Amino acid sequence: MKRQTMRLWFPGTLLSYIRGDRLLLLLLVGGFVANMVLFAYLGWYYRSLPQFLPLHFTALGEVDRVGAKREVFKLPAIGLIVLGTNAFFGLLVYGRERTVTYLLLGAAIVEQLLFWWVAFNIVY
Repeated sequence: MKRQTMRLWFPGTLLSYIRGDRLLLLLLVGGFVANMVLFAYLGWYYRSLPQFLPLHFTALGEVDRVGAKREVFKLPAIGLIVLGTNAFFGLLVYGRERTVTYLLLGAAIVEQLLFWWVAFNIVY
């Protein structure tokens, strides 16, 4: 195993990578903030939601899955899992392939935006 890859696991070295790379910091913080704001958004409108919500639609726009309103929090939870997984694997290879790290974190942000779109359509 390369020594550089081993150094990624030491907190001081990892923090110096993050502090030194503004794009990496922007992608990490941006994805996390987008996810936390989605949790807050859904929490804000939670009381006004009906007891049961349409959660899935067919290609023709017909409802084919209805669930309790608490299930709406699965969206940001799944988003947080995807963001954490992409961040873990991205930081794991950051020393050798920065582009892969940027692509993984960028994809996680795109996924957060898609969950925002879905949540907005469910709430309204």
